[in-house]
Amino acid sequence: MSEKKETKAPKKAKKEKKVEATQAELNIGMIGHVDHGKTSLTQTLTGKWTDTHSEELKRGISIRLGYADITFYKCAKCNEGTFYINKEICPICGKKAKKLRTVSFVDAPGHETLMATMLSGAALMHGAVLVIAANEKCPQPQTEEHLTALKIAGVKNLVVAQNKIDLVDKEEALKSMKAINDFLEKNRYKDVPIIPVAAHFGTNIDLLIETIEKSIPTPKFDLKKPLLMHCARSFDINKPGEKLEKLKGGVLGGSILQGKVKEGDNILISPGPNGKPIETTVVSVSCASGPIKEAHAGGLIAIGTLLDPVITQNDKMRGQVIGLPGKVSKPVTRLDLKVEQVERAVGTKSANIKTNETIVLTVGTMPAVGTVTKYANNSMTVALNNSVVVEKGQKIALSKREATRWRLVAFGIVQ
Repeated sequence: MSEKKETKAPKKAKKEKKVEATQAELNIGMIGHVDHGKTSLTQTLTGKWTDTHSEELKRGISIRLGYADITFYKCAKCNEGTFYINKEICPICGKKAKKLRTVSFVDAPGHETLMATMLSGAALMHGAVLVIAANEKCPQPQTEEHLTALKIAGVKNLVVAQNKIDLVDKEEALKSMKAINDFLEKNRYKDVPIIPVAAHFGTNIDLLIETIEKSIPTPKFDLKKPLLMHCARSFDINKPGEKLEKLKGGVLGGSILQGKVKEGDNILISPGPNGKPIETTVVSVSCASGPIKEAHAGGLIAIGTLLDPVITQNDKMRGQVIGLPGKVSKPVTRLDLKVEQVERAVGTKSANIKTNETIVLTVGTMPAVGTVTKYANNSMTVALNNSVVVEKGQKIALSKREATRWRLVAFGIVQ
């Protein structure tokens, strides 16, 4: 007699909950002197190590601008509703936390030879976390220069992370905090919150998130204005040996200053890779968490195009201005500027720029080299080696060579 086998209906596979990608609301700079822990703090906040370039890993410093998005939450069940975290599920009570907002962090290199890269990143920042190590004298050279760059970029909302408090005792930590306060006041940044942290151990990260949420608000952007975007990175996303029919166009990454963009839009890229503006079509729009239907002014985004990926690989399009055809200012190779020198924390002015001197200008995210052809009564004319796109009244950082490096000495206002 054969044994009767009972068959069970196959279990229905559980549908995975699809999480929609969310564009960050704003860009927050992570700035400060080299080796003060900017990249480590970014990793603690976001879970991402932003130094991914082979040379960065080899040398142990940031060389390019690093980017990472994170969503902040608040747990209403813990600490009387004041527990701020970077995870949806609270690690203390295990309850689901309330979503606050998603932000993009821009990790700027702190080495003195990479100041031009930091300045291009400052053009994207809506607020910043200034990282200052408690075990070193304040200010260090790039601590001062980075804060000056913020002032030039018009960034007013600032939080200080006093890092490496695990390496000092209480007396040294308090002495460091006083020096930081004095430094900020001399630079006209008063009542800036200072949060002692130890990035490697996650110490006071909840307090840092809370302070960021309360001190760096999301700006009000004008989405009705025509698209205006600064390109900070560009890529070729094709794998080596990819078949011709599967090749994808170049990708442009950066931040929209005003307006919005969606798939199918025609865009103009200026001044163009050879000083000639080019038009292309947007084929995709995405942010750190995935594809989105439309991107707007706010956090970092990337747009896929029909451009030849050869001209977008290795950040070749960095500094380009992206907008709608007919709505972008024409490229220029000469600038007339009203110049203001920057004040140092010790109260001394920077060295003067002279006629016939070669200087480096940071125009938005575009670094440019130029020669001063005329300089009198704080008015300057500069002949540029490459084309740039500017608007009247725009502030431009000016650096001159001192010894073996380029030093930020002034800023110019486009006349």
